[in-house]
Amino acid sequence: MRVSHALVSALLGSNLAVANPIHPGIYTKPPSAKLPRAETSESNNVNPSELIPGAYIVEFADDNDSPETFFNSLKADGLDVESRMDLSNRLFKGVSFQVKNVGEAHHDSALLRRKIESSPRIRSLWPVRTIQLAKPEDHGAPASGAITKANARRQEAAFGNSTKDTFSPHVMTQVDKLREQGITGKGVRIAIIDSGVDYTHPALGGCFGPGCLVEAGWDFTGDDFLPNVRPLQPDADPMDNCAGHGTHVAGIIAAQHEGNEYGFTGAAPGVKLAAYRAWGCASTSTNDVLLAAFSRAFEEGADIISCSDGDPSGWAEDAWGVLAARIVDAGVPVVISEGNDGGSGLFYASTPATGRGVAGSGAVTNSKFPTILNEGTFSVDSNSTSGAKSDFAYLPGVPELVGDLSLQLWSPGENNACSELPDDTPDLSNKIVLLLFPDSRATGCYPIDQGNKIVAKGGRYILFYTNDNTTLPTRTMRDEQYVYSQGIQGVASIPPYQSDQWLSLLEQGRSVTISIPSANNTRTRLEELENNSSGSYMGSFSSWGPTWELEASPQFAAPGANILSTFPVALGGYRVMTGTSMSCPLNAAIYALLAEAHGTKDPKRLRSIVSSTSKPLAWYDGTAAHTDLIAPVPQQGAGIIQAFDAARSNVELSVDSISFNDTDHFTGNETFTIDNHGSADVVFEVSHRKAVTMYTFVETTDRLRAASFPNPTIEEWAELQFSSEKITVPAGGSAELTVTCIPPSNVNATRLPVYSGHIALTSTTDAPSLSLPYLGVVGSMHGVPVITPAQAYLANYYSQAPANTTYTVKRPDPANPPLTDRGDQSAIPNVIISPTVGTASIQVEVLRVSGGKEENLGSLAGWPLPYAPRTETRAFFNGLLADNTVLEPGGYAMKVRALRIFGDRTDEGDWDVVKTVPFVLKYETSGNGTTTST
Repeated sequence: MRVSHALVSALLGSNLAVANPIHPGIYTKPPSAKLPRAETSESNNVNPSELIPGAYIVEFADDNDSPETFFNSLKADGLDVESRMDLSNRLFKGVSFQVKNVGEAHHDSALLRRKIESSPRIRSLWPVRTIQLAKPEDHGAPASGAITKANARRQEAAFGNSTKDTFSPHVMTQVDKLREQGITGKGVRIAIIDSGVDYTHPALGGCFGPGCLVEAGWDFTGDDFLPNVRPLQPDADPMDNCAGHGTHVAGIIAAQHEGNEYGFTGAAPGVKLAAYRAWGCASTSTNDVLLAAFSRAFEEGADIISCSDGDPSGWAEDAWGVLAARIVDAGVPVVISEGNDGGSGLFYASTPATGRGVAGSGAVTNSKFPTILNEGTFSVDSNSTSGAKSDFAYLPGVPELVGDLSLQLWSPGENNACSELPDDTPDLSNKIVLLLFPDSRATGCYPIDQGNKIVAKGGRYILFYTNDNTTLPTRTMRDEQYVYSQGIQGVASIPPYQSDQWLSLLEQGRSVTISIPSANNTRTRLEELENNSSGSYMGSFSSWGPTWELEASPQFAAPGANILSTFPVALGGYRVMTGTSMSCPLNAAIYALLAEAHGTKDPKRLRSIVSSTSKPLAWYDGTAAHTDLIAPVPQQGAGIIQAFDAARSNVELSVDSISFNDTDHFTGNETFTIDNHGSADVVFEVSHRKAVTMYTFVETTDRLRAASFPNPTIEEWAELQFSSEKITVPAGGSAELTVTCIPPSNVNATRLPVYSGHIALTSTTDAPSLSLPYLGVVGSMHGVPVITPAQAYLANYYSQAPANTTYTVKRPDPANPPLTDRGDQSAIPNVIISPTVGTASIQVEVLRVSGGKEENLGSLAGWPLPYAPRTETRAFFNGLLADNTVLEPGGYAMKVRALRIFGDRTDEGDWDVVKTVPFVLKYETSGNGTTTST
């Protein structure tokens, strides 16, 4: 049986270390057959954030307007439309709709937009786009089945009962301390906007409807929904039986102790849940479906909305972000995952996490590494009276170690099978060989070399181990061990504590016999190993802010890497998963705990309290920790949430972060208020904690390029001065503190260094200490070119196409336009666009080139692209304009326009403009098109 990939680093890799050579916490499950994995969306070949041809979201200018009236006005203007979704609620009056019979030719074209926007009934217009779930890492499924009473007792000892919480994500965030006080989120409804919830799961209440844990909800999509391919099939049952994502989220929030095979609970098991299914088995949705889900959750009385999804735009003005911000303004907290694109570096925050007032959630790596392993047995001196069997855990490798085996353990000692084994080596055909996993870079010895040496002595089976979990930096956390030596029939890996025990026994001359069960009789168990390397630091995958308008994002963080939670029963019942999708619901659950503790659900107050009491974390660069500096605010926000400190804090800051902006808009001085709602005076000592300063860009010969994680760092920091270094806030009163910022000076402003840190308010009384994150940029956001000729050009795949290249394509049919704007990257004229930074608008226009003159023919189909991230895209041209005009053969070029950050759309000087080299367009009657250069 194949089980979790999640322990490999704990067994073999570089990221974890075992604190003690004993079982840290073991829970066993009975035999079961193999289980199917959840369907993933990769096979559906849907690109993130594609625009839906001819589909729009509109907000009405008049709150009393209706979709029917609006549609009739469009039809009077010659546009045939049909409704997609009614998006109206108390905060937003609008609808999404589809313009019929326009196909790709009018796909968000400037002409069509202008025609729709000319209606006086419209306040705002956005394109409908696909939203691809930021897929978390799935570390595999355990077997299913009921646990025995004996095993249940072992689980109790590990995670405790309902009053003593030892679950590591809860200990890291102080949830365990609130649990001791009986605070569980009672009286709070959390709306989960996700893939639905498997409410039949015993740990999630086993039922749906009033009186159940999952008491309400709606399915907006059905199982098979795929934008532009398979239609929505909404119904009243938000069951999740295929994606699993929402069920995992639900368990993080509110898993119950009763019926839980591994003994943990959610952070807020006293809440009620409402499940709104916004994507199906393909894990793909559209922004209007998500708006509809947010609207319904708000209208049906959600106290908190949690959504582990987003679109990496970095802008707050997207329709989704706008609605989320309005829900917050109306008094309902909204918590959103920040995204899993940490490798993309700075300025890659997701919407709607970037919405104003929305709580964007970053992810911290769990301090422990929960892992589901196969279980075997071993006996010592089996021919003697002391040969009782004991359990051990192993991770199968390739080829998989299975098959009702009983093998004597043997070790080659220091030789480690990296060189020829000595002549006195016994016949290894009925033995299993214990080998130290080699540091191949240092020794030149690889597992295949070891396998060949073992096979030469008749060996067929190998168990690998490492001396500790930090010696092999080349290993990854998810790798299985494999040996492709012909003759090797089974490979597995064991934790270091197990190899320590067995090697000691062998050195004493003892005999150890290993028993591996058949596949049908394999049991699994959960182990937790200490993560002393990356544990309790920010996850390298967690997306970075700030927003393009230099607002802090994420707001704060919680454990999101290596998180055990529930999963659909049909898919194994439990999973260990990694992503900001996992930290978001934990943050939402903590909001519920604080709502109970403080007696308020006010999102501004909760966000302020949570942010100010969060703990800034030291900087972890992906390989090593730097404890003398804290992680940048664009990565961690305020830091890791500390729920108990937030619950007992009676002090509220008027702001939850400070942006000193860029050099062009530098504020210099910021004043904030400290309100004391308690009955005793509070005294704070004020100081500055510096975070790592990072460059946004690396310089190349032709352009600025966004740096990837970890961005280049520089040992320069801002200096802060305070109006007072000690401040007393009277009981029931307030005080003001003014902060003056002196940005770092010895930096390269062209590369946009982002500086940050925390204003530390260290309490000298019983009140919790507080901190306030800040950030700023040296340089001009507006001064960064969005595009240059090196970033927008006529392309032959990724190379620049020569001037006057001739493209011979099929003549387009206006009545039957192509279904997508993607095309052949060499046979069809296309411009590749790689913006340096995000832009509020990218436009692509077609120029006729003849006799040295240019004539602008209008917008290319599919453009402009609003609120775009710094993500590469392409514009294809097949001879069809946005107004359905088929251009005659001839010479053409394309012009790309991109609005600079903080730019004025009406000022031509705020647009970067790049024209491609000219090309020649010809038509054929059949074939796939050809390209020639002249």
